Amino acid sequence: MTERDVDPMRLLVVEGRTYLEGWCRRAEGVRLFRLDRVLDLAILDTPASVPDTAEPKDVDAGLFRPSEADEIVELELAAGARWVAEYYPCESVTELGEGRLRVVLRTPDTTWVRRLALRLGEDARVTSPAALAESVRAAAAAALALYS
Repeated sequence: MTERDVDPMRLLVVEGRTYLEGWCRRAEGVRLFRLDRVLDLAILDTPASVPDTAEPKDVDAGLFRPSEADEIVELELAAGARWVAEYYPCESVTELGEGRLRVVLRTPDTTWVRRLALRLGEDARVTSPAALAESVRAAAAAALALYS
């Protein structure tokens, strides 16, 4: 969860979900926020101030459009996590046998992949990039240490 100050631009319904599109002051860019995932909302005392250079996102072809600048992430998934390949846009999906998959995807921010890998536990392993794999291992070890 993060707290954001957002200057609203418009509301969108895409693929049956409602989004707020706005200028995120923290990211200094246009972002989409799924309204069913917003936990709390407060109206700020300062008026909205969307920069003139802020461009609404073209969502006609869907929400996610991978970019060459995005980080390439590779995951190995056990049978219990095969749903990941159907839920997230993947550049490639390779059968590894015994119900396992290798998926390659692009993302501008690996934070969500780290959370996903932690949630999937033994059903997923980040194989690339190495820094993300180490981050997942360290977070899992820290969580396990809390049980000691």
